Amino acid sequence: MAVLQSPSQGNKANNPEVESPQHNKLEEGSKKLGMHIEDIFTDYINRTKIKLKRTLSGAGHENQHASSGKDKFTDYIDCGKVKLRTTSSVGGSVSCDAKTTPDLPVLQNTLIAMESIREASQRIARISAHLQPPNSQTEESCVLKRADCRAKGGAPGFKVAILGAAGGIGQPLAMLMKMNPLVSVLHLYDVVNTPGVTADIGHMDTGAVVRGFLGQPQLENALTGMDLVIIPAGVPRKPGMTRDDLFNINAGIVRTLCEGIAKCCPNAIVNLISNPVNSTVPIAAEVFKKAGTYDPKRLLGVTMLDVVRANTFVAEVLGLHPKEVDVPVVGGHAGVTILPLLSQVKPPSSFTPEETENLTKRIQDGGTEVVQAKAGAGSATLSMAYAAVKFADACLRGLRGDAGVVECAFVASEVTELPFFATKVRLGRRGAEEVYQLGPLNEYERVGLERAKKELAESIQKGVSFIRK
Repeated sequence: MAVLQSPSQGNKANNPEVESPQHNKLEEGSKKLGMHIEDIFTDYINRTKIKLKRTLSGAGHENQHASSGKDKFTDYIDCGKVKLRTTSSVGGSVSCDAKTTPDLPVLQNTLIAMESIREASQRIARISAHLQPPNSQTEESCVLKRADCRAKGGAPGFKVAILGAAGGIGQPLAMLMKMNPLVSVLHLYDVVNTPGVTADIGHMDTGAVVRGFLGQPQLENALTGMDLVIIPAGVPRKPGMTRDDLFNINAGIVRTLCEGIAKCCPNAIVNLISNPVNSTVPIAAEVFKKAGTYDPKRLLGVTMLDVVRANTFVAEVLGLHPKEVDVPVVGGHAGVTILPLLSQVKPPSSFTPEETENLTKRIQDGGTEVVQAKAGAGSATLSMAYAAVKFADACLRGLRGDAGVVECAFVASEVTELPFFATKVRLGRRGAEEVYQLGPLNEYERVGLERAKKELAESIQKGVSFIRK
């Protein structure tokens, strides 16, 4: 058997730069760790008289121990009467193929020893990524090239990219996503200030490995291999500015970013925050259609802030903790298109006509309330980041296969005659796997729905026309 290699050894030929003393120490330490485990395993094999042959299959790897997320180890074990073949991916599950009943204690110990080698290789990769300080201007200096790292104490997590990570929403969003145990790799992209944000967040003692990407030339590297892409990119609202005023600027930004997604990670779940969501989601859909990668289930406009506000404001009226309240919010994500269904509040509650009017109005104008309170110093960045992370966590739980993950989102829909509509959806491995109907509405909500659909139709068409023109 060959001695295990660290990730830095496998990349040496492609990195002509002079190695630092810290890098040399890491490489020397990884060699010793690999040799130590190798000796233990070899001794175990000799004592148990087990014959082992290992092969590695994977794209573009000739070295037996240079591995990627797609690599598979195939071990041929001869335990005398038992001939066993096991196949496993790095950090993944093990499958066995035996023609006779194996000696289970011997087999179990053998597989444990084999897994120890794999775990050691992954530890070396994680240590290597953290001990060599990255050049924040470019992702090329990162030692850990593959996403086979793990969040501390947990199973392998997901790869998440935030596009617009240095902005008012992006920075707190990035910090909160770094804290999520379901995230193993976090890519931060923006056209300015990404190095500082990456260095700052990268010092947090949580499991996710953070990499920064700066400017258009690095967009593709930021997106390659991502499971979830969150887009808060764009200019913020200012006093007197409507969401529609944002359109001409943010529409072009969203188009460029979605073209990158279509090229580099077409199967990723996309959480679109950039306003006006009622128009940017149709823009993204048209971009993906042109690229031939459109999957309506994977494109979700984030309207979670409307739900968060509704839960908060209704809880105040009912005298409950917001966590005990669930208010469906349907329609869109701007003004009168935001329609809280107070008749469907959980726990079941009744409101006076005045309470219904005041609550609905405050939920619809929540963004304006914050913009005015900040007096020109920003918009609802912190609450939006919180809501975005809450929704992203739901998407990650869906990707993990958790059952019963239901949230509101602005998605392709047949609930109404409109091509897009916000309603409750069930999240799964493919995104919005089920779109729920509106349910029974009272008279106030039926009137509000018609008003919302009229404005929503115009916003959707505006987004579609931006790409088709």
